[in-house]
Amino acid sequence: MTECEENLPVTLDWVRNQEKAELHVHLLGAIRPSTALEIAANNSIPFPISEERKWIPFFTRGDLAHFVEGFISLFEIIKTAEDLHRVVLEAAEDWANDGITYSEPRVTVTSHVARGLEADSLLSILKASRLEARRRFGIEIQWMVDFPRILGSETGWQALEIATKGMNSGIVGFDIAGYEGSLELDSEWRLLFQEAKTKGLRTTAHSGEIGSAAHVRAAVEDWGVERIGHGTRAVEDETVMDLLLTKNIPIEVNPTCNVLLGNVDSLGSHPLEVFRKRGIPITLNTDDPSLFGISLSEEIYRTAHQFGWDRQVTQSVIANGWRYRFNQPG
Repeated sequence: MTECEENLPVTLDWVRNQEKAELHVHLLGAIRPSTALEIAANNSIPFPISEERKWIPFFTRGDLAHFVEGFISLFEIIKTAEDLHRVVLEAAEDWANDGITYSEPRVTVTSHVARGLEADSLLSILKASRLEARRRFGIEIQWMVDFPRILGSETGWQALEIATKGMNSGIVGFDIAGYEGSLELDSEWRLLFQEAKTKGLRTTAHSGEIGSAAHVRAAVEDWGVERIGHGTRAVEDETVMDLLLTKNIPIEVNPTCNVLLGNVDSLGSHPLEVFRKRGIPITLNTDDPSLFGISLSEEIYRTAHQFGWDRQVTQSVIANGWRYRFNQPG
């Protein structure tokens, strides 16, 4: 970037024209509202809302617990591999139109299997969909398997088994999501994450989203994760921030999600700038772009303007998405 270009303003069009990698996004959180309502109708599944205008208010009506209740309704409507294939291809098209050329979507495989999709069929459609997305839209998709903490270690081991089996289907990583609960429970996940790494999966964890900074420490020191999802509460402990800095652990920041679900009061009070200025790597992400009404370009643009970033700083944050991706060939 030339000195002249550095001094130009950060505009939404400029951000959209940058090639971007998104490291924290949930596949069903990227479903088009019209598609969700249509699939629900086609499968004769009652859905909590019937109009697109109620979509975002429904998912942002409360805290994380309320959000998860709404998110579960999305699992209920996906009944066939074809349903999932459609969701993937439409999401890929939307991402590509936003300048995203690499994405690591989370797929909660156990929740789909529990609702009738066979694991082999699920893996086949994930593989076929990512290859078609690459061919049609020029976007590289590498899958992340996550599972909800609240369902316990048995579900975690089931998720790991499917993730391992699907490594030749484009699955590259393993994650844990949802309400963090008591810190004492974190010890349950150490062996699970160690096994994931042994199998060759890359690891990250939703941690410090609503739990404490101690949850972040446990995920890094005990489980050995390579990235932290959300991580907002890490700001409450200087030693945890030092740990992230020393180990070069990036935080997958999701500003709009954190604001809308009440984890932070406002974008201006989000600790992401504290992390960045301290030297902790951050990436910007949408988490659930459809449910929060935000694209990655808009997320980056709004954050840049809130904190007064110039083009050089903004590009450095965008570059972190590429630097810390879990990319695998094939």
